[in-house]
Amino acid sequence: MAEKMLAAHSDAESVSPGMHVTAEPDWVLGHDLSAPPGKHRWEQMGFETVKHPDRIIIVFDHYVPSASERISTLMDEIEGWVEDQGIEHFFPAGEGISHNIMSEGGYSLPGELIVGSDSHTTTHGAFGAFATGIGHTDLGYVLGEGELWLKVPESRRVVVENTLPENVAAKDLGLRLMGELTTKGAIYHSIEYHGEGIEALEMYERATLSNLAVELGAMAGLVPPDDTTRDYLDGRALRDFEEVHPDAEATYIEETVIDASTVEPLVAKPASVDNIDTVETVGGTEVDQVFVGTCNNARYEDIAAFAELLAGENVAPGTDLIVTPGSKQALLRMNEEGLSNAIMNAGGMISTPGCGACFGAHGGVLGEGDVCLGTMNRNFPGRMGPGDIYLGSPHTAAATAIYGEITDPREVL
Repeated sequence: MAEKMLAAHSDAESVSPGMHVTAEPDWVLGHDLSAPPGKHRWEQMGFETVKHPDRIIIVFDHYVPSASERISTLMDEIEGWVEDQGIEHFFPAGEGISHNIMSEGGYSLPGELIVGSDSHTTTHGAFGAFATGIGHTDLGYVLGEGELWLKVPESRRVVVENTLPENVAAKDLGLRLMGELTTKGAIYHSIEYHGEGIEALEMYERATLSNLAVELGAMAGLVPPDDTTRDYLDGRALRDFEEVHPDAEATYIEETVIDASTVEPLVAKPASVDNIDTVETVGGTEVDQVFVGTCNNARYEDIAAFAELLAGENVAPGTDLIVTPGSKQALLRMNEEGLSNAIMNAGGMISTPGCGACFGAHGGVLGEGDVCLGTMNRNFPGRMGPGDIYLGSPHTAAATAIYGEITDPREVL
């Protein structure tokens, strides 16, 4: 799939792993954390205009609401630049996380090439798009030239047999794969997800897996489009698209097979995404904070699954619960369905749609010795402050919030 899409977006008739191509992306993404340095590189290279302003997406999602004068000034500068350059797709603070906005708004389409100055741009591979993260210098160049130099990755096949048990989530499946391949298992590979277990997942669950692909070291995490993809995009897609599927005889560098029926609730323990253990084993670990949010698990469906287990319960004394919807659309739906009130009445807090506490800038920074169970995708040392982070599913987060210690969600039934 990767080879076909990169060939289609370049002058090459066909490509193979290791080749370098100059490709023209359909979408270029920047946000409040990456747009200022990307714009600076753009200026250093001598550009004065953006090549394709209709293909640029700028989202304010990391530092929202702004926590400092410096950030507010940078946002003001970028907003002025967006207006001057005629960039059509701008989302100010409060609209949500870039990846959630794109998937909900019909930007993420099969067969397209999406590059973004955010490592979790791999999320859009759930739609069958070749989506990958780029650095600030690459962002500056593609803004000015409208094209980018990319190395064609090798492809790796992941087959998920059978389906997940009840109250075992796509996040648990992603952590299972993380434990098997580790953070170095797919460096600069394009992962393709296949099998009954993938076909049974809804789009928000597929997005969780594709989002985690970069944590395996991958350049992309692709799900072949199917009826689930088409149904989601019906009436939502911004334009027509052409699906890309792998050839029946396609070859892969390696194949990994997982039986979904054997997956159980898992966590990534401090301080590495591939430090995987079962919730049952680490159960009883006391937590100071539960965080439900980020581009990995903050879609409406994620929060609804969390709220369903929390229903009728209270957050444990001494535990802070922070829920940060991934988009304004998700928050509005939470309000309409009564989930916001239910979470707050249980003792939780709901914050502005965006990245929130995930990267440790605001909205839930940990203190020395604090422990957090979060639904994000990273638990590096210092990620949210000096405390320790366990990564888990929304289901595990709900059970943990109720008891104030890491708890198997199957015990809440």
